[in-house]
Amino acid sequence: MVEYAQKRGYALVNPGLAQAVDMSYLEMLKNPAFRNFNKASLDVDDIEKLNGGSGDWLAFTCNLRSKEVTIFNLSVTSRRVDAQGGSLQYKVAKIKTAGLPRFSLGRNSALHAFENAVDKIAGASKPAINLDARQYPEFSAHFWIKGSDPAAVTAFLSGDKIRFLEDAKLQGTLATNANYLVYFEDGVLRSEQDFDSFIARAEALVANLL
Repeated sequence: MVEYAQKRGYALVNPGLAQAVDMSYLEMLKNPAFRNFNKASLDVDDIEKLNGGSGDWLAFTCNLRSKEVTIFNLSVTSRRVDAQGGSLQYKVAKIKTAGLPRFSLGRNSALHAFENAVDKIAGASKPAINLDARQYPEFSAHFWIKGSDPAAVTAFLSGDKIRFLEDAKLQGTLATNANYLVYFEDGVLRSEQDFDSFIARAEALVANLL
């Protein structure tokens, strides 16, 4: 990640990591000198699935269509049955933008249905937002939305934005808090191609949603 950021001219969230260019990711995780660095996930810690993560001090910031975007990997202790208590790895793009309604959005899956059932049993289910299936049949069939203010969320998700999300076929989750739009998906950013394609997805989100 350090080499990639330097090559592209992006700013490291923790500039001191430039000295670690020859160290492996595991070596950096074990090095106590890196434990006091800024955590890129700290200000999105209130987003479901991203709280309590690690490894996010290795991050960089770039400007995409005038928006400040921070890119990082995040390792989160799993609460999922299918992960057998291990860690979940996420690729994260944190897009700075204030004033968005609070919501999360993603594709329907067996895992999402299972998580909903568990939350319902635990009394922790989040309110679902349903778009008009007659107006957006494709979206309604393949996506879920959660949020506490349906009117604000549906006002933000205009027809053009819905059509973009249908066509983009994003595999991850979109979520917002007071200051950020966040996109995250399973996996780890390792190769230059990984970074390039993930940043391209983040830029498409900026161009079409903000």
